[in-house]
Amino acid sequence: MIIYKYGKDVFEPQKSAYTNQETTTKLSASETKILQFLIDNSGEIISREKLLEIGWPDKVVVPNSLNVAIANLRKAFKSKNEIIITIKGAGFTIANNTFIQQQFQPETIIDTKQHHAEQQQSVDNNTDTDNNTISSEVNHITATQKNKSLPTMTKIGYAVCLTVMFTWIMLWASSWQSPPCVTVNNQKICGNIGLLNLQKLPQNLSGKNTIYIDTTGKTYEKI
Repeated sequence: MIIYKYGKDVFEPQKSAYTNQETTTKLSASETKILQFLIDNSGEIISREKLLEIGWPDKVVVPNSLNVAIANLRKAFKSKNEIIITIKGAGFTIANNTFIQQQFQPETIIDTKQHHAEQQQSVDNNTDTDNNTISSEVNHITATQKNKSLPTMTKIGYAVCLTVMFTWIMLWASSWQSPPCVTVNNQKICGNIGLLNLQKLPQNLSGKNTIYIDTTGKTYEKI
């Protein structure tokens, strides 16, 4: 099972759900496909035509359907509307390293009731032995269980601690990924990409240097 995390927010494509600190929003199939495609292609500007194709494959829909889907996703984000950035005249994007992908494997669940029932069955089969012998065997079995369960619980505890530490480190590292960047025609552009205007970009860019956009929308090439 694959999920995507943004801070404490969680996007679960398999459940078509986006959960923030306040509530869980159920997404439509189209909204789920669009959001996952944008996340999987973070840093790239995706055209409206491509997102219409992703959200509604083999269907003809009005262009406004995409506007509605993006608006619904931004409502699910609550105050984090900047997650999906609109690039005027080009499409939409999500900046690099916004979401962290995590994959979970189904956990093996031990049926403790069945386990104890099997042990009790083993004890009941020895009814011909005297009471002292039965008591001794039961005590031995109990001691063995404790000895075996302790290493298992210790391993589980270590695994949980390592998972929490890894998640915290990843979240901490992602918080320092600044400024956000996108790639347009092999040209890396960073900074306030919400102010990006493709028509105002210089035409003689080499693609070797990074372009930065300041808070006023002006572009600078770092050499």
